[in-house]
Amino acid sequence: MKIAVVTTRSPYPLHEGRALRTFNLLKEAARRHEISLFTYLQSAEEEEGLDHLRQFCREVHAERLYMDAPRKELLRDLLRDSFSSSPILATKYRRASMFRAVRAHIDSKDADVLHLDMLHLGEFLRISGRTPTVLVEHNVEAAILARRIENERNPLRGAYIAYQLQKTRRYEARICAQVAEVVTVSDGDAGMLRAACPSGRFTTVPNGVDSQFFDSAHMQKTPDSLVYVGGLSWFPNLDAMRHFCSTILPLIRRERPNVTLTVVGKVPDSRIVAEFSQYENVHLAGLVDDVRPYIDRAMVYVVPLRIGGGTRLKILDALSMQSALVSTRVGCEGLDVEHGRDILMADEPEEFARTVLELLANRQRGDSLGKAGRDLVCRKYDWNSIGLIMDSVYERARTALGI
Repeated sequence: MKIAVVTTRSPYPLHEGRALRTFNLLKEAARRHEISLFTYLQSAEEEEGLDHLRQFCREVHAERLYMDAPRKELLRDLLRDSFSSSPILATKYRRASMFRAVRAHIDSKDADVLHLDMLHLGEFLRISGRTPTVLVEHNVEAAILARRIENERNPLRGAYIAYQLQKTRRYEARICAQVAEVVTVSDGDAGMLRAACPSGRFTTVPNGVDSQFFDSAHMQKTPDSLVYVGGLSWFPNLDAMRHFCSTILPLIRRERPNVTLTVVGKVPDSRIVAEFSQYENVHLAGLVDDVRPYIDRAMVYVVPLRIGGGTRLKILDALSMQSALVSTRVGCEGLDVEHGRDILMADEPEEFARTVLELLANRQRGDSLGKAGRDLVCRKYDWNSIGLIMDSVYERARTALGI
């Protein structure tokens, strides 16, 4: 098939879960189909990485977004949003030049299927014509906003998020009803979307992992060390680390005062660096070329997420590397993990701290969890098998219109 894919930002470099999922699904699809990629660029690194995508995409069309005049563009989009029934997450991707490029590609009869990578791109249905469209939902966007409200202390910000939540709920249901297929990363996400849009067609295509790449080198563990992988430019990650450092970490240090935490991932600005500098032995590693040594050396991998949706690629990577892992239930929802078998779950701060302390004190327990986690990943979450599930989605979308 000829598949036209539109993404909110480049799937390369692989610095976040969204990019990892999109990159691997497209790379698997390119083994059997022709992929034409239309992507927005939101950083210089993404622009530099386009040649990597051209290695397996037939063509790559890229346009900058929020790179040349970010404040001016954002203000314009906020004003546009106030007059639109669509939420800001969608209106900011309504770019005429990209619409024209995708429309010209479709009009040339060079697309059997249109793949919209995230709800944010729902506006492209305006120019899709009769081309069957697959929407890939990395999260349930309305659920993320609802959880943000639960944890938001600023009343003005909370009111704005509530306003966006109402628009997003209606928009998500409407777009899901209009596309041929909706792909979710978990059955839980599919259930939430099905309740909002009973007429939609939903298929779960789980997240995966390159189990050959993410394999432990069995490096020497650093005593009393914790690690978290996730860019702080994404609010759920930032919220998780703020909560962990201010509430959970002090409880751990009552018994183990020398505990260290390393956060691996993009740090958006100097204000975040200054904010976390107040916490002793909390290191922001930033973007790194290879996260594996950081994961391998840590005694415990923590995932204290309170906001989110979909499934966490970071957890699959950690399981593949045989990490001893403690997560909230939100953090690991949608994955076929079991408390006490391959992961430990804890939600309340005292419970989370106590669970981390148990693993710091019992290396054998951590090793046992790690081996079970690796076995689970190899059996169920390798990208090769997941790519075949995505293939079946494209085929159903195409045949739904008799193409």
